[in-house]
Amino acid sequence: MTFEEKIKDIIQNYNLGNFLEAESLAKSLLTRNAKDYQLCNIYGLILLKLNKTEGAVSYFQKSINIKSDFFEAHFNLLQSFYDLKKYDEAILQSKKCLKINSKSIKTFLLLGNLYDKLNQEKKSEKYFSEILKIDSKDSNAYYSLGNLYKKKANYEKAIYNYKLAIKFNENYFASYNNLGTLYQEIGKFDLAILNFRSTIKINPNFSGAYQNYLFCLNFSKYFDLNLYFELVQKFKQSLSKIDLNKISQFPKIKKTDKKIRIGFISGDYGNHPVSHYLLNTINHISDKKFELIAYSNSNRMDEITLELKKRFNVWRKINHLSDTEVINLIRKDSVDILFDLSGHTAKNRLSIFVNKAASVQVTWLGYNASTGLKEIDYIIVDPHVVPLSDQKYFAEKIFQLPDTFQCISINDDIKIDHSSYQDKKNVTFGSFNNLSKINDNVIDVWSEILKRVENSKLFLKAKQLDNLKIVENIRKKFQKNGINAEKIITEGRSETREEMLKKYNQIDIALDPFPYSGVTTSLEANWMGVPLLTKKGNNFYSRIGVSINKNLGMDDWIANNEKDYISKAISKASDLEKLFQIKKELRNKFLKSPLSNTKQYAKHFENCLNLIWKTYLEKK
Repeated sequence: MTFEEKIKDIIQNYNLGNFLEAESLAKSLLTRNAKDYQLCNIYGLILLKLNKTEGAVSYFQKSINIKSDFFEAHFNLLQSFYDLKKYDEAILQSKKCLKINSKSIKTFLLLGNLYDKLNQEKKSEKYFSEILKIDSKDSNAYYSLGNLYKKKANYEKAIYNYKLAIKFNENYFASYNNLGTLYQEIGKFDLAILNFRSTIKINPNFSGAYQNYLFCLNFSKYFDLNLYFELVQKFKQSLSKIDLNKISQFPKIKKTDKKIRIGFISGDYGNHPVSHYLLNTINHISDKKFELIAYSNSNRMDEITLELKKRFNVWRKINHLSDTEVINLIRKDSVDILFDLSGHTAKNRLSIFVNKAASVQVTWLGYNASTGLKEIDYIIVDPHVVPLSDQKYFAEKIFQLPDTFQCISINDDIKIDHSSYQDKKNVTFGSFNNLSKINDNVIDVWSEILKRVENSKLFLKAKQLDNLKIVENIRKKFQKNGINAEKIITEGRSETREEMLKKYNQIDIALDPFPYSGVTTSLEANWMGVPLLTKKGNNFYSRIGVSINKNLGMDDWIANNEKDYISKAISKASDLEKLFQIKKELRNKFLKSPLSNTKQYAKHFENCLNLIWKTYLEKK
């Protein structure tokens, strides 16, 4: 076999994904051809695929040393520095690439992504735009600009660029998917679904698109139970297959009186609602009965992360590990009950649950709907959000905690400004929910309330409202309904949670959006003495406000339908004396309720764990 034929054989194995075979062949050939610049470059590419990036760097450098103007090796070295997060070296290497080829589109593309990671948005935009000067139909450039504008919450420009990416490449499934997630962010769930459908049609193996579709389906008027579970099956089929021979067996259970080992998988260990709820619970769980193991699927590290790390017996990072490696780790840790805290949201590892990593698997907190996975044994809820009659909507067995499925403790130092009630003659409604929840139907209903409650205002606060374009669009929607701009107060994100909580002193009644209820924002509103007006829905997501108000004894703040919602808003706003009395008493009522009783909640949670484990042992 000639040298050229051996090179072809290596490349063929590389293209087929046989990287170990390709490595062996290339390594053997290098013993006699160590100074062949192309072979050195090919060997570097193989090492990249085997995650041997440092080794790849040395071979790309060898290739360049042999042939200094070999562009491909220069670019591959640039790519390696980027992958290693050696951004200073990458920037220097990019200059060498552009010196050889001043119109290298892939170099500009990588530079754009690099500066995006460095949060230098202007430079990032500059390099993506440079590509379009070379090729005005480059889909990757439009897609990258779409991502950049989406990150900046410039949704109009993001949509425009995603659509151009699709125009010049109708099979650009990633652009369809990201366009879908954008529509999801702004509450246009049906448009989001259309784009996820297009993504899946082009790439049926894109598991993330199925999960996005499932998430959005919960908020669509076209929700169909059969479709939901059908999509779950397709999601499972899209996952990479695991070699069962490489997975450790379940550890043998020798004693029933041992500590129960509880594992929690999340990508949100940090300043995130899931972590706040979790911390409030595990702070009161018995060390004598349970051992807690955290599996963190992110690099996140903040004050809340550090607090969580103190409470867990074992802390493991898994974001860099394969599913097989994580499952083996979980079984090595002898986890008895494994919790999913994400569902079909970002940074989930449901693929681990699909492969039954632990004897008993449970979903809780992060996703207020069924995962659709029969491999997950239980979902933890309460009687208000999920009655037992809803079992048909869940692949998991419903486990109801007595009062509430969530419990929170908030900083006592944040005071309510009762002086703001004095001599007040007008009502300010408010919502601090993400704008994705405030759909056109919600705006129509809120507009009707503002029309019928004289001199009332609406205070909207959300991170997206830092963007003036979005503020303008929101105001226009209300104006179409006859609501003057001055009646709508808007504000973006606060620097701290404490600063945000103080803003509740500016509103009198919190309006819960629908069908996607507020969660943490609703609890915070009540904590700050602001009663919540909510509308009863027909699923988990749309009943969270109901659960909160039931636990507070505020049943008369629950509306049965939109007409009732409007009527109650008018009625509550018409008796200011009664409203302000409710506001004065609300924090104490909250403190005495199950929503704030973290010790009681932890006890209920412990009982849940014990019962679930007892049930499993009895079945063995």
